[in-house]
Amino acid sequence: MPSTTNDNLSNTKNIAPASFNLVGETTTSLSSLPSTLSISPRDRCRRCQQLVYVTERIGPVKDSLYHKLCFKCLKCDRQLDFKTYFTNSIDLNDKEIYCQSHVPRSGKGIFSTENIHIQNVMNAPKLNVMQKLDDRLKGTHLDSQSVSIAHAMKAQQMFEQGREKISSTHNFPALPPDILHAREEVRRAQKSLEEKQREEEDKLFVKFRVDRELEEKKIEREVIDEWEKKLQVLTAKYEDDLRRKKDKKTERELTLRFTKEKAELEQNMTLKRDKKREIVRKQLMEKEQETTHSLVSKFSKEMINLIQAKEREVLVENGVDDQLAASYSMIQLSQPPPPQPPCRHKRDLYEDPSIFEQVDQQAITVAESEQTSYTELIDQLTYGLLTDLDKARAIFRWITVKDLNAIDFQNNLGSDTPMGLLRGIKYGTETYHTLFMRLCSFAGLHCVDVKGHSKSVGYEPGMRIAEGKFTNTWNAVLIDGEWRFVQCNWGARHLVMSKDKKQVDKAPPTATREKIKYQYDEHYFLPDPEDFILEFFPFKSEWQLLESPINLTQFEQLPFVRSLFFHYHLSFVNQQNAVIQTDNRGACDIKLRMPDSLKHRLAFHFHLRFAHATNTNGQNDDSIDIHGVKLERYVLHTVQDDLVSFNIHVPQEGDYFIEIFASLVEPEPNPYGQSFKLKCVCKYRIGCPQLTQRMHPLPACASGEWGPTKAIRHFSIHPLTHFQSIFETNHLPILIKFQCPKILKFHGKLNSNQYATTPNNNNTMPSTAVPNILDKYVKYEYNEQDLTITFMINLPTEGQYGLDIYARDPEFQSEKRTMSHCCKYIINYSKTSMPSPAPIIETKNNNNNFYHDYSFDNPKSNGQQKIGSSNNNKIERSLSPRSISSNSSSSLPIPKVGGNASVLSQLGMSPISHSDPSITLQSTNNIELQFQIRKMVDFSFDLIYHHTFNDLSTRTSSINLNQHLSTSDYVAIKSNGGCNVTFALNLPKPGVYTFTIYAATPNTQNGQGELPAVFTYLLRSV
Repeated sequence: MPSTTNDNLSNTKNIAPASFNLVGETTTSLSSLPSTLSISPRDRCRRCQQLVYVTERIGPVKDSLYHKLCFKCLKCDRQLDFKTYFTNSIDLNDKEIYCQSHVPRSGKGIFSTENIHIQNVMNAPKLNVMQKLDDRLKGTHLDSQSVSIAHAMKAQQMFEQGREKISSTHNFPALPPDILHAREEVRRAQKSLEEKQREEEDKLFVKFRVDRELEEKKIEREVIDEWEKKLQVLTAKYEDDLRRKKDKKTERELTLRFTKEKAELEQNMTLKRDKKREIVRKQLMEKEQETTHSLVSKFSKEMINLIQAKEREVLVENGVDDQLAASYSMIQLSQPPPPQPPCRHKRDLYEDPSIFEQVDQQAITVAESEQTSYTELIDQLTYGLLTDLDKARAIFRWITVKDLNAIDFQNNLGSDTPMGLLRGIKYGTETYHTLFMRLCSFAGLHCVDVKGHSKSVGYEPGMRIAEGKFTNTWNAVLIDGEWRFVQCNWGARHLVMSKDKKQVDKAPPTATREKIKYQYDEHYFLPDPEDFILEFFPFKSEWQLLESPINLTQFEQLPFVRSLFFHYHLSFVNQQNAVIQTDNRGACDIKLRMPDSLKHRLAFHFHLRFAHATNTNGQNDDSIDIHGVKLERYVLHTVQDDLVSFNIHVPQEGDYFIEIFASLVEPEPNPYGQSFKLKCVCKYRIGCPQLTQRMHPLPACASGEWGPTKAIRHFSIHPLTHFQSIFETNHLPILIKFQCPKILKFHGKLNSNQYATTPNNNNTMPSTAVPNILDKYVKYEYNEQDLTITFMINLPTEGQYGLDIYARDPEFQSEKRTMSHCCKYIINYSKTSMPSPAPIIETKNNNNNFYHDYSFDNPKSNGQQKIGSSNNNKIERSLSPRSISSNSSSSLPIPKVGGNASVLSQLGMSPISHSDPSITLQSTNNIELQFQIRKMVDFSFDLIYHHTFNDLSTRTSSINLNQHLSTSDYVAIKSNGGCNVTFALNLPKPGVYTFTIYAATPNTQNGQGELPAVFTYLLRSV
């Protein structure tokens, strides 16, 4: 701070309070204050011209400073930062900042009278125009071929041919002349009513502008009054301190302190004013939106009534038959019915959006042009469209294509201009749902808006929704007499440019029709109420459109999903609540089912993280690891057939979030090294209140799913020996064999928690990677004739290992020769035979309390049919984390069917419903097997799906995979008065199954807890 002279200090006794205005300038009568205390223009914000302090400074940008809140685009006021702002590179004198959409760019040249060539033309001798025209017309016959009108005639002809082409493509029936005449009259009446409504709306906008100006002045006056009062107090204190000064040094210190405190006061008042402005603007915006919505609702009713009255009037005047008039009426129902559940599902209206290809293209074409009235817009949008479904679709697609938030509105918009048509969007008074309701009324569709809560941005599973939080509004439109939901705001996406992967253009691509692809979210157009309720909860329960409405607490407990969940036709197998509670081992599982049409094309991933921002040490933490171990190593992610499983063992007590992602894998000529983007489909909150046992983390393999399904889905590499993600063995070497589609290069990588290895989470491995200590235990042999690869694994010691398998196609040579991750296995190796090993558990008394079990059910094996019992020294067991641990291998035959007579007699059991063990199910997957029992009996059962290798590949046939299915998913026990028991089976798909029932009385079980098999059914579902 510059020093102050004695003369300046002596004159500060006559200081008067300064004034404060909204521009940020401070006017004062402190004429005697030192000139060195004045603020330089370079320290002021370029936008608001107020003082910029270091704490809120951005810049300098082109020698200008900005407040953080003032750093906005000059055109659209969009908030910017250092990554998103642009400057004018054409005009270097332009010091302003812009967003990407509005930054000036070089383009076509501008022709004006200032151009040298045009000046020459303008200065040329001018002929008498009328004389010249007379000379040209001499002897000339004017007809439709004349040059002066040929272009217009041709344009009209092409326009008519275009309408005929649209009509022929859509197969629209030709309307009778009287109906066409009636619709033309209705259109004229709509235009007249729209002009009257626009005048009323213009008055409302004027009122909005006046109210905003009054509020701005009110804020300015309040802040200035407060500023002056506080400055008077500060000045009085300063003058009092000056009167009691002791020396010149103290006087200088007091002046510097006063200057600093005054600057701090001004800064605080500036922030307070900005905060007040923001609050008032938000309140005004909400009030204006509500007022606009009420006005548009009134306009919509007026427009519907006008269409009905005018159409009826014209048809009666022309003597049109009532039956004919009713069949072509623009509005089928004069009054909309009350809200009630629809009788049909969305799939009953349409199964594939491609049926709207012509309707969507028509909406896109209209969106690329400009209209000056809503009547003109709807006339173009709904031309040739006769059904409510097509009209609603055209309006929905127009709104989702038209990027309303990015439109460059001019400051002065006439209400009859193309952009003036949407001026409510500019001022923030009209929203997507209000616009949709307005347009529906012009098209003769009954439409209302529905207010409520939504699980929108910021919402997490398990959150309690407070009053006024997470509010949203959407539409309900009447389609063929049934109310359907439409959420335009969530359905709107931006357009993207389609890219040629093989072509690299240095210049930006040209936005041609062939390269533009408009994205939108199909789910939010007429979703079923039972799907829509997972994301949206209306305030009025009748607008849930459900047979049994739910309350807000139940809505909060519903699973957290996103639209891709429905787009991929996924379904929940078990977890139906948003919050999952683990058992005392920290274990839980999540299972999703895929449709058969996508089960070989969908790829999944997950993200597990702590739910709170602070960890156990009280420090801010949003990490995804604990003690240097990633949380994903406590999740076993597998895919088997159409079932996606996530088996979770959290490492410590607390709350977690797990987010599940999915993506559709498109076939690629070279799938190796390709990447794809996964998006969220659902999300859960996991709570672990108590943890008495703790799981070891999985081996540090590449991230992603376990098992061979990934190799099948992405690379067409099929397993020939090991079909489960986990298997146990007690003999070496382990031989794992695959069938390849072509000659490939492979690499195997072994990982174990017992050895120091380098974790790889990128799913790729460069050829120059540093080998791990365990790599020497993995060898492979490639048979180029049979196109088979055999991995031979010799493990150094007992324990759990993870095997990563990588591959690449030598035909596609890349610079780094990167290998892509194909699949991975978990291997549990023990030198002794373990027909049914118990988990190794350590209690909480030990600091390293881990356990080593990834099977959620205890094994119940069949002693008479135990595989490998003749050679107990060579047992290899395939385990599934979601199924019963079983001794299965690729050579396992279908078990012996029928009953064990001696055991049945001992237990007093006998089949009642199906005594024949061989059953064929026709056109159904459900069956109930009923038994009579006379004693207290413990039950267990196995359900095995016996399918051939033809289900996965056509290269090799007659290979029995014997897939053990989770009995908890497909089998339920029903008790009937204690004398009968019923096993209810719901088979997942057609095929051959065996269902084995194990039973024993509680006092006759052997020491190992095994139950003998009492009955085995052979089930054929066709």
